[in-house]
Amino acid sequence: MSNQAYLELNNIDQMFGSFQALKDVSLNVSEGEFVCFLGPSGCGKTSLLRIIAGLDTPTSGAILQAGKDITHTPINHRDFGIVFQSYALFPNLTVADNIAYGLVSKKLSVNDRRARVTELLATVGLSGSEGRYPAQLSGGQQQRVALARALATSPGLLLLDEPLSALDARVRSHLRQEIKQLQEKLGVTTIMVTHDQEEALTMADQIVVMNQGVIEQIGSPQDIYAQPSTPFVAEFVGEMNFLSAKVSGTGQMQSAGLTLRCTPSSHLTIGDCAQLAIRPEDVRFHTEGKQDNLLNAKVLHLEFLGSRMRSLLKLENHERPILADISMNEMSRLSLVQGQNVVCQLPHDRLHVFGGEA
Repeated sequence: MSNQAYLELNNIDQMFGSFQALKDVSLNVSEGEFVCFLGPSGCGKTSLLRIIAGLDTPTSGAILQAGKDITHTPINHRDFGIVFQSYALFPNLTVADNIAYGLVSKKLSVNDRRARVTELLATVGLSGSEGRYPAQLSGGQQQRVALARALATSPGLLLLDEPLSALDARVRSHLRQEIKQLQEKLGVTTIMVTHDQEEALTMADQIVVMNQGVIEQIGSPQDIYAQPSTPFVAEFVGEMNFLSAKVSGTGQMQSAGLTLRCTPSSHLTIGDCAQLAIRPEDVRFHTEGKQDNLLNAKVLHLEFLGSRMRSLLKLENHERPILADISMNEMSRLSLVQGQNVVCQLPHDRLHVFGGEA
């Protein structure tokens, strides 16, 4: 893999009248990489995908694919395959004709087209479905056909626009694994738009978290989850508890009259308002030994989640309760019950520090 990015987005702006959908978006995607654009509705992720596909033209900025400027290249001269949320299959065409649709303009012979369709159906696990029509297929099967059609011309770039959101949870989970395995096997550079954090965390090599037309953070799933760079990313990806605090010293915060240790922050000074954030699974229950960041709490609610128990804790002097996840093994040792008073710990190395008020 060369150092040159396969896809480069440089300073992309997108205006719709007076509304700015994208603000100075820049991004490099390496060849063979699986990238997810993740964010809430209206964050700009679909606008960005449409610009890459040539369905929309950016107000300013440039797009390069394999070193070639494609900012104003017509759709039919771009090297990509696309799968839409709604499948967008032709209902009056057979599975074979749907898949072969893009091959007709490539001047392939009938026999070559037939061989390619057979190969692709085997790849997506639908061998023998050539003569069926979309209406005779389940949602998951239709999405496989849409995927085969997008891959038919062996594109350099595969674009997936919320491809699994119309499917039920079980099919979605299964197809998620299949798409990822297929992408790895083919080595095709892939960009997927999703608002589903679990999809992004399980499928992507890199996640691009977007919010209000800007990129908040780019990183591996592990980085995005473990080291969120903004409160928005922390809250949007996974569960996160927030506590209001003020900087009282180096690596030290005051929160509701309590002094809490944390990793020192280079961008905050004494007296600054801050937010302390911690994942529910990082909250510990104190048993013995000298430890820091211990807080008295009351168990307000317990929720069984299969492999773990989620507790809602009212911290002493804090108005906003926090969530704490406990493994079932730990739960059997603690024997927590609703209404119980407990001592919990917020380990200093698990606290994330952000500027501003919670």
